[in-house]
Amino acid sequence: MDISILKQELLDKKIRPFYVFIGDELALEDIYIDKICEISGLEKVRIESLKPIYSRLNTKGLFKIKPKVNIIRNDEEYLKAESIWSKLIDAQDLKGNIIIMLYTGIDKAKEFIKIHEPVLTRFDHIGSSLLKNRLQATTGMPLPYCEDIVKMCGNDYGRIKNELYKLGEFGRLNGYSWNTAYLEAKKCNLIHEEIGDIIFEFTGAIETRNIKKAYQLYPKILQTEDGNAIKLITVLYNSFRQILMIQSTPNNERTESILGISQNMIYVISQKCNRYNVFELVDIVKTLRYLEKGIKIGTIEEKFAIPYLMGVIW
Repeated sequence: MDISILKQELLDKKIRPFYVFIGDELALEDIYIDKICEISGLEKVRIESLKPIYSRLNTKGLFKIKPKVNIIRNDEEYLKAESIWSKLIDAQDLKGNIIIMLYTGIDKAKEFIKIHEPVLTRFDHIGSSLLKNRLQATTGMPLPYCEDIVKMCGNDYGRIKNELYKLGEFGRLNGYSWNTAYLEAKKCNLIHEEIGDIIFEFTGAIETRNIKKAYQLYPKILQTEDGNAIKLITVLYNSFRQILMIQSTPNNERTESILGISQNMIYVISQKCNRYNVFELVDIVKTLRYLEKGIKIGTIEEKFAIPYLMGVIW
């Protein structure tokens, strides 16, 4: 089902009981999911697997389960559950429930994609031209600035939204226009090029307290340009600040309107929560600030910063 068909169905307020969304443009998926929730009037819940909800749908119980929009990401079991594919694809009703299966990186599952074609929508990154024009319409910034942000974010609409939020807050706090906020943010590296995979592997290991993996990756990262301590500290500071914010917020208040980041980002970051307690997270954020300042004023040698951090937090 092409995205244009899905869009028209939602404009016509036509809702299906079962959807499969695939692709890397997660923020765009979120927009369509929210629209489905709005039209259906159902509460959105994110669950780990289809299995429990499917079992309840096929069991006669004494109590009726309140229908919901059930969001399930990368359920490996369902990819192999060929015996129930057609039951869900052809379903006219799922006891009032809506099920949305989300997948990334399944291009090789050609049989799955072919069979689910009637209910499957692909969310690929939006073209550069459309994104920069939309960005200019939102901010009034010159096209070269908008083009630079789009390129920086790798055409990822979710990342563009987050960078735009950062720029907006930066401008609001300092009394800058969009143009000045962009230029000043570039100077202080508040917005930057997309970072390579190894840096996220390494910082992800630190964020999830995978001590062995972090120490294994550190010598490798030193051999690349990603071994720059300031770059690592910046990524870690932003990540730990978000982890602290989400971990210290009650589950029912973890929303985009309260936290200022997309629902998908909240979900991704929440998977890293509870590896450290709140007091440890506060100390880590303070340590990162201390290291960044020390490197910049010359009281700390850059090569010692990351080993010092790992020694202190573990």
